[in-house]
Amino acid sequence: MSQKHFAVEFKMDAVEVTGEFTGYASTFGNVDLGGDVVVKGAFKKSIKEKKGKVPILDHHDTRKQIGWNMEASEDDRGLLVKGKLNLEVQGGREKHALMMQAFEIGATMSLSIGYRVIKDEADRKNPGIRYLKEVQLLEYSVVTFPMNPEATITGVKSDSTDLEEPLKRLLSTIKNAS
Repeated sequence: MSQKHFAVEFKMDAVEVTGEFTGYASTFGNVDLGGDVVVKGAFKKSIKEKKGKVPILDHHDTRKQIGWNMEASEDDRGLLVKGKLNLEVQGGREKHALMMQAFEIGATMSLSIGYRVIKDEADRKNPGIRYLKEVQLLEYSVVTFPMNPEATITGVKSDSTDLEEPLKRLLSTIKNAS
């Protein structure tokens, strides 16, 4: 039985951890721990005005910006965001590492919004509940304990995802060459 050996040039600088993630910075229809309910459409004007670009902070600390949101939209569940942590910032690297670890062990990382209320309405039956009909999104944060437990990170882009397709193509090429 003969063995074939192939030499393949592989540059590590082609592998990049981007710091990108997706999640829900807020969700619609549920009562959060502060008694607020965000109504679908509440972010529409703010998203349009800012084109989805808002700072990402660490626990709402304005001295600890860790990235920027790149895209935002409303779907049936809530405020869907695509953020990019700045991995040149220590806090960005730390949050990214914690996000990756959370996904590895099946834990949840949470998000929380910083906003200004434009239009709200008290619940007629329960005055302790407030409906947020329009809010100005100022920022959102990666937090340990969110006001809205349903606001979570749903995906983290990792270098292993970036390598999967090129490696499959390489293996296919090697297989076809033999």
